Amino acid sequence: MARLIYVPVLHSTAEMGSAASAYKAAFIARYGEARWASRTAEFDAIWGAVADAIQALELNFTHVKLYQDSLPVCGRESELVSSLAAVGSQNHQLLESLMHRGATLVGTESPTLLLDEYKLMQSQDRTDAKAAALLEARDRFIAKQIDSTLGDGDVGILFMGALHKVAQFLPERIKAEYLTIQTNSSRSKTDAGGVECK
Repeated sequence: MARLIYVPVLHSTAEMGSAASAYKAAFIARYGEARWASRTAEFDAIWGAVADAIQALELNFTHVKLYQDSLPVCGRESELVSSLAAVGSQNHQLLESLMHRGATLVGTESPTLLLDEYKLMQSQDRTDAKAAALLEARDRFIAKQIDSTLGDGDVGILFMGALHKVAQFLPERIKAEYLTIQTNSSRSKTDAGGVECK
């Protein structure tokens, strides 16, 4: 048996690359600087609580595999994580921290399916049905990748956007559970249902 800890994630502007500054400007124009500062503080609180919750699990990180939303199987996984950590992605900074403690980073997604999704997002032919089918194909690939790399006795930590349903495609030998966090400042709860800000 293997254990998989599922961490639904919030994507930040640091992961948007060149689109980040335009997104921030549009958000501030619509909602104001105070709302942007509040949103940033909430993200900080959530990621701090995720890190604390993982720490509280007291895992032997030499037996931990890390899987990340949108991280392609490419041979340059660590480099990609480092580059996003360097521009402020708390998700990727946490991955780096766990790797320094002995956890192993694993390429998680099909590069082809990620490219297909990018093309679909740009296409005028995009439909909800096409997007859902592509998301399911990604989830099936991710589940297969986890199955082939997570050995019995190992623990996997999957950082994945809340819309994904990877757990339903995992084999029975992998027991999926969801990381539950509680932040002090915003009382935000992350669990199987995603992120809920109270």
